[in-house]
Amino acid sequence: MVSRNIEVLLSGFLLLLSVPAIAGWEVGAKAGFDTNVNRAVDGEKSDSYLAGYASFLREPDGESRCDWTVSASVESAAFLDVTDLTYGAIAGEPGIVCFPRWWLTVAASPFIKGTVVKDTDQSAFSFGGKVRLRERIRSNLYLGQYYVYTDSRAEEETYSFTEHAAGVYFGVLWRKGMFSEVGYEFSHGDSFRTVSTTASLPAGSGKKRRFSSAFGADVVRETVDRHAISFSAGIDWTPYFTSQAGYTYTANEGDLGSFSSHSGYVGTGYRF
Repeated sequence: MVSRNIEVLLSGFLLLLSVPAIAGWEVGAKAGFDTNVNRAVDGEKSDSYLAGYASFLREPDGESRCDWTVSASVESAAFLDVTDLTYGAIAGEPGIVCFPRWWLTVAASPFIKGTVVKDTDQSAFSFGGKVRLRERIRSNLYLGQYYVYTDSRAEEETYSFTEHAAGVYFGVLWRKGMFSEVGYEFSHGDSFRTVSTTASLPAGSGKKRRFSSAFGADVVRETVDRHAISFSAGIDWTPYFTSQAGYTYTANEGDLGSFSSHSGYVGTGYRF
């Protein structure tokens, strides 16, 4: 089923080639790390990855208060140690953007995404919706808020989840083509977690073990609360070349225990 859904996504992605409005392509690469790729309560594993992507974006033309937009992307990443996490993904997101006031932007969009993972249990088809607000405080300062609902259906139920996430961010435009942002996100929903084979599970529904050969440990799905603080920055060196970097600290809380992780990336892209 996942493979069929990805074929449908790819067909829709290719149709975007015929969109004549204000649009652009970007290709790029990035390198990143995560100190807890297995989402472990104990025995966390850190890893780094290399990724490449291609994306398409149709932006509002600015001639009306409301306009439609669409984005699509393909991405692939290879993990250096836990190689079973290597994946390829394709995503699409049509939406509408409105400008009710000169200082306010409102956007809403559904999205779909298909992911094929080397560890086939984690391959998934996901869908959901986003609502975003952005307020211009000054010519170089802005504030934003968002809400995202995600429903992800994996090949193995243990890796499936539904999630509600809400966040806020503050940004500075230091000059044309150069920005930095700091943000906070809270999310609540299902998540897989790995535990040692000797760990006891709290009473309650949904606490069924499944051994993962990718992680070499048992995997359990449970409901968690997640707090994330992030920082990102980017610069356009030319109208075509751009670079970005980001860092995120995440704290997870659930019945099985709490853990934190650090992740980050650096990347560069070419627009045409």
